[in-house]
Amino acid sequence: MIVDCAHYRDGRRQHEEAMDLDRAAALCLESGDDGFVWLGLFEPSPELLAEVQRRFGLHELAVEDAQNFHLRPKLEQYDASVLFCVLRTARYDGDRAEIDFGEVSIFLSERFVITVRQGTRGDLRDARRRLERRPNLVSLGTSSVLWAILDKIVDDYAPVVEGLEQDVEEVESTVFVGAAAPTERIYFLRRETTEFYRAVHPLLGPLDALQRGAYVKVSKELSQFLRDVNDHLKLVNEEISCAGLYLWFRRGGHIGSA
Repeated sequence: MIVDCAHYRDGRRQHEEAMDLDRAAALCLESGDDGFVWLGLFEPSPELLAEVQRRFGLHELAVEDAQNFHLRPKLEQYDASVLFCVLRTARYDGDRAEIDFGEVSIFLSERFVITVRQGTRGDLRDARRRLERRPNLVSLGTSSVLWAILDKIVDDYAPVVEGLEQDVEEVESTVFVGAAAPTERIYFLRRETTEFYRAVHPLLGPLDALQRGAYVKVSKELSQFLRDVNDHLKLVNEEISCAGLYLWFRRGGHIGSA
């Protein structure tokens, strides 16, 4: 389904309501328009995604990737004009003490951004609203949308780290009072931590490159915002690595020892 579709020009959204697909595709072909379109899709049907592919000229391999879940995020240049990104979203469910994962695929060119969300986690409405409140960034073009999405996803990683650290502390407290640490719980936490690490760590290199302008043109102002996201991502990576090392140590024959 289409969640939202908007045309941006001179740093501003040009209308309140979502555009239809015909108008959005036509705007991207108008040579006199220097704005861009952001089309947001949520778990689109194969028929809708095929229609979007046809109208916007998306690479078939990238479209196929957008329909499937991946273990790792990635940034790839399928052709000279469109950058394709896959990002993992995550949310810690405190009631179940588990992480829910989702995925956002992004097609980025100078004239359009197409986002495809899979999974209930990772709503991008807040990212869109936050960006629309910064016309100075919107005026920089589609790369500003990529920043807004990255910023939202990485911000959402922080509560996940907090939830995992709380779970690890509960395991530690069990060990320190001399009781046997629950083996099943440690194995589950290690699996959750590993999957989260796979969502975070592979993004470090591409984000460094993105900040330097390796994938898309990035202004000095936007580079500063990307550096802030990069710093937050590195902090998350360090914290989840520490949690993973602790759980690996506990699993490796030291379970239940003080």
